[in-house]
Amino acid sequence: MESSRDPTAFREFEHAGWEAVSAGYEQHFGRLTTQTVPAMLAAARIDKGMDVLDVCTGPGMLARAALKRGARAVGLDFSGGVIKIARRNVPGAEFQEGDAQALPFSPNSFDAVMCGYGIIHVPDPQKALSEMHRVLKPGGYLAASVWEAPKPTNGFGLLFGAIKKHGNLDVPLPHGPDFFQFSEPEKLRAAFEACGFADVAIKIVDQSWAVGEPSGLITAILEGGVRARALLLAQTEDVRKAICTMIVGGMEQFHSADGTYRVPMPALVGSGKK
Repeated sequence: MESSRDPTAFREFEHAGWEAVSAGYEQHFGRLTTQTVPAMLAAARIDKGMDVLDVCTGPGMLARAALKRGARAVGLDFSGGVIKIARRNVPGAEFQEGDAQALPFSPNSFDAVMCGYGIIHVPDPQKALSEMHRVLKPGGYLAASVWEAPKPTNGFGLLFGAIKKHGNLDVPLPHGPDFFQFSEPEKLRAAFEACGFADVAIKIVDQSWAVGEPSGLITAILEGGVRARALLLAQTEDVRKAICTMIVGGMEQFHSADGTYRVPMPALVGSGKK
């Protein structure tokens, strides 16, 4: 598994990013990532009476769904701004600031662990996955979601295709692990198995991001993203305009009969048993 070559700088970059865009992430990405919740609960085998940990909790949607199933939920995130949003959204759960790579819990503490799109944002994904394995009770399941790799037919393919054509991917940002290193089923499976999980299963979740106008994808990235946002902002103004023009043109393939733009944003949900 790839990890950051400068973990301190990358963590500080991610932390500053999430502190800045936590509200925008909830507004824009929350409509999308909520669609992954049912598959995550099924993969983690969430049931009544269980103690559940939601790592990289974000707005708290997984913790809220676990509560609705009768479980007890603890959510953890390294961003204080994110934690404030989660506490507002899910007053029945416990939330605390913490590091996914050094979970502040004893071994064998939780019946299930979930991590929604979190392992693509940490400096050392293997350390984070190993920590989740450590705090799971024997027989418990971890469920983790990641984005599908960029393709011409999905949103990330449109975004990064435009950046590659008109922009520069080699910009001065702290080095982070490949954002899409787990975006193929066999790679996500290998990551789970490398951290000691058994009975690993991978499910592809088809989901779409409904936006009201062709520039909606750009707006969502600029107001609710971290790495992609920084990559766009690092381009010159002329280059950024060319990128945005290509994205707006490419959005026409996703124009639906109701007038919205439904951008395919498939996810992979991996699960494994301790």
